Amino acid sequence: MDTSIPEGVLLRNVPFLSAFNGCYEHKCISCFLFFLFHLLLLLILSVISNISATYRSLHVSQRIYWNLAGVRSVFGVSSVVLSIVTLIGDKELRDDTVLGVTLSCQFFFTYIVGFFIFECCLLLFTEITFGVKSLGLLAHHFISLIGYSIGLFWDHGYFIGALVVSLEMSTPFSCLCWVLLKMKLSQSLLWFANQWILVHLFHTRQNVLCVVMLVVARDWENVWQNMNVLLTVLLVGGAVIMLGGLNPYWTQKKTEQLFTREDWNFHSVIPQINNNNNKSTNQCNGSLTT
Repeated sequence: MDTSIPEGVLLRNVPFLSAFNGCYEHKCISCFLFFLFHLLLLLILSVISNISATYRSLHVSQRIYWNLAGVRSVFGVSSVVLSIVTLIGDKELRDDTVLGVTLSCQFFFTYIVGFFIFECCLLLFTEITFGVKSLGLLAHHFISLIGYSIGLFWDHGYFIGALVVSLEMSTPFSCLCWVLLKMKLSQSLLWFANQWILVHLFHTRQNVLCVVMLVVARDWENVWQNMNVLLTVLLVGGAVIMLGGLNPYWTQKKTEQLFTREDWNFHSVIPQINNNNNKSTNQCNGSLTT
């Protein structure tokens, strides 16, 4: 193990992770293993979901989205928990928000990169196989993949990266919202409670984005001098777009959905799916955004 880099809270408290030493090869292997982990999770969910009559009645592209919703939920919960643990437990990151590094946060970033590799591959697959239009989401996740890969392999930006990934707090509730709509439970107390929490989490995301911008502004000299130029552009540009545009828009849409109970993900897809089913084809148009 490279003793020049502190272990951090995860490797210090989870013995079987001690084999990870932060070298280039270990980072690559760990990213690949986490890609396989999410792929295996998708396959397991596809088998389990067949129990549901609602799932079996869906078009194949929507079945993929159903399973993907489960994978995203697992990633959302785990990434937020790991983010909180890392930010609180790794003093090295708080001492230097740009160059602070531990083996634990390196391992955490391999988990994030592995997930985004999985996401990009699956979105490309649905685009090529079913013609499902998800270019906006694909671009968003591809940019995230680039940003976290730069942070991982250039070994900086871990504090801010761990803070940014906590935005995934809304993902499990967005996914559950869609599943409940498909199960025709949009009038249930569970759906209303989930949507109410989701709206408030999007407001919380806005506060997190403000914290990100404050951290960058406070340590701007450190960011400017030591952070990769492309990563700086992606971080600042992405935070500004999210803070000033996308997150308020999503907050508004989720608030509207509390009353309209509309499925936007496949709103424009359903007529096309019905036409294609009549023609015995598998082509459809739509979006996999959450």
